[in-house]
Amino acid sequence: MKICSCLLALVLGSTATVACAQQTYIPVLLNLSTLLDFNPVKGHVKTIDSVGTDDKGNEVYTLHVALSAEGCVQRLRRDGKSDNSHMNLVKEGRALKGTFNDQPVTFGLDDKCNLTSRDDSNGHLDYKTNAQGLLGETMLRTLKITDHFYDTDGNIKKVQYYSGDLVASSTSISYPDSVNKPLDYTMVNESALDARFNFTAVSECQYDERQVPVICHINVTPANSGDALTHMTVATRASFY
Repeated sequence: MKICSCLLALVLGSTATVACAQQTYIPVLLNLSTLLDFNPVKGHVKTIDSVGTDDKGNEVYTLHVALSAEGCVQRLRRDGKSDNSHMNLVKEGRALKGTFNDQPVTFGLDDKCNLTSRDDSNGHLDYKTNAQGLLGETMLRTLKITDHFYDTDGNIKKVQYYSGDLVASSTSISYPDSVNKPLDYTMVNESALDARFNFTAVSECQYDERQVPVICHINVTPANSGDALTHMTVATRASFY
């Protein structure tokens, strides 16, 4: 059960606890975590700092995200050590602007800080969001290239990737207990074009009293092998308003 650091918890007892349990993801934070591959945190988040390491203790990536009290990302820096990728974003007006691998990149935002677009050296993408501000379709001009689906609690449960009118691959995510263990999941990727990209990823985490996933162990296994292809440990710290 989530615990809110608020005075109401002392006054209202279990009523306040129920309200705390209904905390959700800030839409722009969940959307960026989906696009940039990092662990999100529920609640009125101020900062997130994460480090991913491999079996030998080598850093795979580091992440820092800072949000305003209104729930809009102000800064984001993600450094991928294994693939030498780097993204550095700062909010400027209705956009997150910066660089990706030393090339300009801009994420457009609407007046509610929902993602609307991405512009980089590969061109322009439009993001369509649902009523909750969560990613729906990604469009390349008139072509749909991805579609995102969610369960009734706002957890992403499926992503489909398109090649023309065909589903080229899909990723399905299931959660044994999304309320109390939101980052424990099993993810299955299936490619219609190349079976080498079929895999299963399992994440199991330890949580603090705010249900921040402080330590997550992720095992990725290719579909044609019983041996784990990748093991990564992700340590996450978060602060709240």
